Amino acid sequence: MIGADTGFFFALREGDPVALGILENEDIAVSVLTRFELKRLAHRRGIPWPDLGALVSRSMTELELTGEAADEAASISYGTGIPAIDALILSSLLAAGCRVIYTRDEHLLRFERKGVEIIRL
Repeated sequence: MIGADTGFFFALREGDPVALGILENEDIAVSVLTRFELKRLAHRRGIPWPDLGALVSRSMTELELTGEAADEAASISYGTGIPAIDALILSSLLAAGCRVIYTRDEHLLRFERKGVEIIRL
C-alpha cells in the first residue's frame, strides 16, 4: 500500500501525471488527519470540499490515529523537527505498513528509515 499526505491531493487536483498514475494503479492509504488538513485548507482557500473530498474517498484507505502511532510521531517529531501533525500523519502511514509515501512537504524528506521511501512530488 502506498501512503499519501496532504500535498498529494493538491498534486492530483492540478493534474500531476505521477499522482494520477498512482491513483489509477495503486492502493492508497491516507491518515484521517490528512482529511482534516484538506478540509481546513479547502475552507481557507475557498475550494469546494466536494472537489477535494471526492479525491480522498476514491480508492483510498483512511487510517485512524492509534496510541502507538501517536507515540512514534512524538519520537519522529522530536528527532527530525518535523511538525507534529505531519509526524502524526507519517506515523499512521508507517503503522499501516506503507513503505512508499508521496508528499509535497520538504520537511518530510528529513525522515529516514531503512525500507521506507519518501518521494516528493
